[in-house]
Amino acid sequence: MQANISNEEVAQIQQKIQAQSFLKNLVYISKEQAATDFSNELGQDFVNFLGYNPLMGSFQVKIIEAYNQPEELIKVEAFLKGLDKVSEVNYQRGAFDLAQKNLNIISLVLFGLAAVFGIIAVVLIHNTVKLNLYAQRFLIKSMQLVGATNWFITKPFILQSIKNGFYGWLITLVLLFGLNQVIPNWVPEWAEFSHGKMLLYMDLGLLFIGLLISITSSFFSTRKYLFTRLEDLY
Repeated sequence: MQANISNEEVAQIQQKIQAQSFLKNLVYISKEQAATDFSNELGQDFVNFLGYNPLMGSFQVKIIEAYNQPEELIKVEAFLKGLDKVSEVNYQRGAFDLAQKNLNIISLVLFGLAAVFGIIAVVLIHNTVKLNLYAQRFLIKSMQLVGATNWFITKPFILQSIKNGFYGWLITLVLLFGLNQVIPNWVPEWAEFSHGKMLLYMDLGLLFIGLLISITSSFFSTRKYLFTRLEDLY
């Protein structure tokens, strides 16, 4: 902020910033508070040494995650520079660009690992369902031979798969919730981000995918034995 700013002007600027959709948190640091903090860091009173306070008041602006993109930050910077009594806006653009580049690389690596583990999980679930139905192939054929319809035979296995998928989803929820509580102990910055909506979408996606895999595997594996000749079951 400019050196000649008054308390009334500080309050007006604060109201204008607080009315913006990009704002997450706003703190005003007066020139006196800035001098005190700097003196504490130096270990000596530099104001008495210089005879005046060269520091100026400033606003510390934190933005929400949706605006944490280069093009959005440029808009936020332009808005803040357009306010009266603002002499400078700084957000370490070089460090931000480097962090974004590293995050993009890390995201690609994590996406690749997630895809590999996802494929492994799908194969394991499918094979587990197939083995379960393989153990009951004679029961399936016996029910068919006594006149049971294909849907009557298939339905219990699909319902059992839905139940197993739901129980697996509940276990996953507990693990994800516990991990979300533990991560801030290792990465304190994790707690500053709002993960509620992201975790909700992830939980619903896991439920849908888990049920889809279980139902599909049960359906096709059951029909395989329904249309297999009795002598081929041995």
